[in-house]
Amino acid sequence: MCNYKLLEGIKVVEMSTMVAAPSCGRILADWGAEVIKVETPKGDNYRNFGKMFGVTCTPDANPLFDNLNANKKGVTLNLKDSDDMEKMHQLLSEADIFITNTRPKALKSLGIDYDALKEKYPRLIYALLSGYGEKGPKADDPGYDTIAFWASTGFLADMTVMNDDNSSFPVMGPAGPGDIISGMALLNVILGALYKRTVTNEGDYVSASLYGTALWCFHIMSVSVEPQFDNKYPKKRIESNPLSSPFRTSDGEWIMTTVLDFPKDWPKVCKVLDLEELIEDPRYDTVVKQRDVSIRNELLQIFGKKYEQKTAAEWMTLLKEADIVHDKLGHYSDMYQCEQAIANEFTHSVDYGLGEDVVLVRPNMLSAKSGYAPFNKAPKLGEHNGMFDKK
Repeated sequence: MCNYKLLEGIKVVEMSTMVAAPSCGRILADWGAEVIKVETPKGDNYRNFGKMFGVTCTPDANPLFDNLNANKKGVTLNLKDSDDMEKMHQLLSEADIFITNTRPKALKSLGIDYDALKEKYPRLIYALLSGYGEKGPKADDPGYDTIAFWASTGFLADMTVMNDDNSSFPVMGPAGPGDIISGMALLNVILGALYKRTVTNEGDYVSASLYGTALWCFHIMSVSVEPQFDNKYPKKRIESNPLSSPFRTSDGEWIMTTVLDFPKDWPKVCKVLDLEELIEDPRYDTVVKQRDVSIRNELLQIFGKKYEQKTAAEWMTLLKEADIVHDKLGHYSDMYQCEQAIANEFTHSVDYGLGEDVVLVRPNMLSAKSGYAPFNKAPKLGEHNGMFDKK
């Protein structure tokens, strides 16, 4: 076992629930920090979240909770109780980092907002993950990634593919990716503050939000639709770029390419599709011409008929040989047996006594010296409350 740990000696108090902030704590724990998860006596609601997806949620088998809370310690505290609040301050007095996604009003009412702690614990890095940021009309609104990251920012409505009769239904929002991305955003600024503290010996207040992180992630689309530019969402299928759109194959799968270097790759795509007569066709020979909706519609129909003639595997072989960026549209069910994921140890198997191992995904930011951290299941509710007996 490797003893090289990036954050060995760093102590983190994590008072957070659900996905975003705990995902940040999981990475810190994997990197060697001592992360103590503080829950109410009822526990983090995420302990039961798996039930919504038909995933086991018992004290001994809770894969989704484990994936975000592995390698942490866990205590329960009722912060409305003076004795438990004293224990919280014991933890904070020894901590390098405090992570929370509790709303600012609640933190202030408990007396553990940043202003209340900054003088008492001057080296503490206080990290808040909010829904919408700390100012403005939504500052105190609750936020999950399904709303603050995906719904509020345009993704669900504007990434809908419109039907020819202008009917549509918003994209079904994913559960969790916006949280994870926002947790990584918070991780970045925590590490920056931690480094700066080595110079100044002073803590800091750092933050990230679901909404702000989403705006940063989606800025290509949102800037492009400003009034002075020529782009609009949502789009119909006939408006999509034939060189960067999915096409159904003969076996019912979908194949997709992305072409950004048009002069180089347009001829290669035409050759793969056995459409060499299009290479010099003056209707299609520039990016500007292919922005025309009628031209796109023609090419979509031509390409579509070609892709229907072979299986996804056959197209994958031809596109790979031509060195064109491509892939088959994957399925979530591919993950647990994906050769690429297994080869890079992005996934690993855990025996929960369910008959078959459960395949979990680990944070894949890797230090060559430390390697991946061993996996220890998330703490049971209040598992490490005994640490206070030693104080």
